[in-house]
Amino acid sequence: MLTEKKKELLRKLNALAERGVGGEKETAKKKLEKMLAENGISSIEELDEEKKEYFLFSYNGKHEIKLLKQCVYKVLGAGDEIIAYHSKGTKQKIGYYCTKAQKIEIDLEFDFYRKAFYEELETFMEAFIQKQQIFPPDAPLMDTEKLTEEELRRYEKIVEMKGAIERKTRVRMVEKKD
Repeated sequence: MLTEKKKELLRKLNALAERGVGGEKETAKKKLEKMLAENGISSIEELDEEKKEYFLFSYNGKHEIKLLKQCVYKVLGAGDEIIAYHSKGTKQKIGYYCTKAQKIEIDLEFDFYRKAFYEELETFMEAFIQKQQIFPPDAPLMDTEKLTEEELRRYEKIVEMKGAIERKTRVRMVEKKD
């Protein structure tokens, strides 16, 4: 079920769409309409209905399906029986029975965490390249004094993440095969 906090957010958007002023009223109305339309909901009152329906969720690749399943688990909870359905002819789509409110929450969670995942993946890739030393020996060193505050924070995060990654070498890989 949609958390009370998220239901309250949708209700506030609805109130702003009804009583807001100028641009904020229009923006709230468009956002609310988009969220409701995307989930087949005609009115805000439908959010409180408990009827479960079958919804398809799209993902892209093995990392996203794992993330999507975790978001479904977070929203539907450990107590519910969660069964994923794969329909023939629907590649990279998975179906679940849930309420319309739960579908909205799953979509919001998945969208948020998918964006966060790809941001962190970029940082991991940089740390991995540094740890494995996948660059030429004569590559210039980074001048951290010329970095902006934001770039310096990202660089420090890369260095910290690099410390947690195991260094691999081709020599050890060949030795393991023997």
